[in-house]
Amino acid sequence: MITSEKSTMDFNRWREFLKSHFSPVNMMADFIKYPVTTEKSYLSMFKNKQYTFDVDLRLTKPQIKKLFETLFGVNVIGINTHKPPRKKVRAGLSTGYRTAYKRVILTLKEGQSIQF
Repeated sequence: MITSEKSTMDFNRWREFLKSHFSPVNMMADFIKYPVTTEKSYLSMFKNKQYTFDVDLRLTKPQIKKLFETLFGVNVIGINTHKPPRKKVRAGLSTGYRTAYKRVILTLKEGQSIQF
């Protein structure tokens, strides 16, 4: 009897640990690599309320829309995506390519912004 109570107690502690460290919000944020900070992206941010991010290659447009709406609490009006060509990288004698990513341009509803 004592071992079954102990095992259920350990299981409950383990479940609480997983919930606290691997919440769906934290795991969704891993799909966003980083915001793009170029002159062109800053101009579109202030003129057209368009934000540019690099995200995981496997995400689709509906998944991207849901991801940004749940994480940042904004309304996404439009999404444009493209996959830039991979650049060749050379380090010493070895050559390779940079990792592939998907670039996303989000258009937000008027009066909303993303704080990052």
